[in-house]
Amino acid sequence: MNNKIYCVQDYHRIFAPKCAACGGAITPLEGTDETVRVVSMDKDYHVDCYTCEDCGLQLTDEPSQRCYPLDNHLLCQTCHLKRIGVI
Repeated sequence: MNNKIYCVQDYHRIFAPKCAACGGAITPLEGTDETVRVVSMDKDYHVDCYTCEDCGLQLTDEPSQRCYPLDNHLLCQTCHLKRIGVI
């Protein structure tokens, strides 16, 4: 960090992980010191940005909303199956 002193906002702007979907810094939630992010396919995402690239479904760890990546794309199960021609 080159022995520089940063305010909290600038520190997060410069050094926080960047969201692979929107490019924004992933910073602690308002009023907390906790940073919440999703890591998938070795990339970081805001929770709200972790969505199916085809239909926009919010992806989670729930069985009906899990991520089924294909060729480096975030997809829900239905869109994954459509892309591979099963449905």
